[in-house]
Amino acid sequence: MTPSVITLQEVLRHHQTLSRRGREFYQNLLTLGDVLAVRVDYLPGSMLWLVTTPKQAHLMRKAREGRKASDVCVMSLEEARDLFEATGDPTPATLYEVAAWLLAPSPQEAAPSLREEPEDLEDLEDLDPQ
Repeated sequence: MTPSVITLQEVLRHHQTLSRRGREFYQNLLTLGDVLAVRVDYLPGSMLWLVTTPKQAHLMRKAREGRKASDVCVMSLEEARDLFEATGDPTPATLYEVAAWLLAPSPQEAAPSLREEPEDLEDLEDLDPQ
């Protein structure tokens, strides 16, 4: 799975088979603010929906009530800010910043590999392929 972010508008444009009722529900969600779908490697098979307002999060969770357990998670911007604050990370201002942080590589993945450096320039000349 490739980590990715897609807007709800893009989802609605590309999924023509969505029921009229489902389409109306999601279009109404958009009147309350942005909605992003985020796929990340550390949530295998899962979709994380980031929504602007707690009201959107409530509506999306309520719509899932009574259904089988789902691998879909919903997080509002306020909840994301609380999470980032609790972990000591910078507080995101927008859903797009939250998505960027969630898609960023872990510190272990981003750390440069340590290698021995030549102690002086003469060593560099020895490595020159010419």
